[in-house]
Amino acid sequence: MSSSDIFIGETIGTAVLILLGGGVCAAVTLKASKARNAGWLAIAFGWGFAVMTAAYISAPLSGAHLNPAVTLGIALKDGEWGDVPTYLAGQILGAMIGAALVWVAYYGQFQAHLTDREIVGGPGAQDTAAKAVEAQEQGAGPVLGIFSTGPEIRHTVQNLATEIIGTFVLLLAILTQGLNDQGNGLGTLGVLITAFVVVSIGL
Repeated sequence: MSSSDIFIGETIGTAVLILLGGGVCAAVTLKASKARNAGWLAIAFGWGFAVMTAAYISAPLSGAHLNPAVTLGIALKDGEWGDVPTYLAGQILGAMIGAALVWVAYYGQFQAHLTDREIVGGPGAQDTAAKAVEAQEQGAGPVLGIFSTGPEIRHTVQNLATEIIGTFVLLLAILTQGLNDQGNGLGTLGVLITAFVVVSIGL
């Protein structure tokens, strides 16, 4: 794989991953969306299908790492670090593009949501104003969960342990079952395995 193939593959793949994954979070979160309150099952399967779509798109070019943890895991396994910066650069750019596309695709929904007094508080919505102020004081906004995740119970050590466990399971599945014949990215069956692992971790 050339550096340009890696960069383009990771940029496009990660952009599609975030567009579809963030898109399902927006659909479930935004008040005027028909998918509002569809629940955690929709989000978990949405992210799983997002991984599958993005990985099938980018696998021929870059091996479909799509995640810095995967890139670092494969580099540790193989001892080859030369392409790591290219992978990471493509993933970061792709994630920014994907997030921007979520905002564009749901722009009207964001506007409606962020001007709704029941969501953000304001005159005539005193009962919800306290909730909005509390969220702002904690550094959260009414749409923060679309673009990032946060624990329901904030306990730094336990939250860190949860992330480590989830990442370990993902990497274990990829490194033992999902790599292509060259061992440098996801193979055809590995994409499907990884998609179902992502759904499982999400659930």
